[in-house]
Amino acid sequence: MAITEKEIRTRFAPPAADEARTAIKARLAAAAQEFALLVHELVPGSREESEAISSVELALWWAQAGVDRRVQPRAQTPRLAPAEAEAACLAAMVEADIASAPGRV
Repeated sequence: MAITEKEIRTRFAPPAADEARTAIKARLAAAAQEFALLVHELVPGSREESEAISSVELALWWAQAGVDRRVQPRAQTPRLAPAEAEAACLAAMVEADIASAPGRV
């Protein structure tokens, strides 16, 4: 893949810190920590253990970078009261019905 100016801007943008991204990154960190602890428990102290734990750390870094760079937070839609939600739904259905057969109206 050729690197574009947009990709460079994406890669070097400051990390975003909204709630959704922070929650995802926390889940990834918890899973990585659990796996690193498992490696530490089961693999005898050695270069291999050290490399495995370093690789988990690197994988976590890349995963969190992917979250910072690529996750698009969903816009929060305002919650409607049940009566308002029903009215909005009916209005949308009427609009869709009119759009599907404009000559009928």
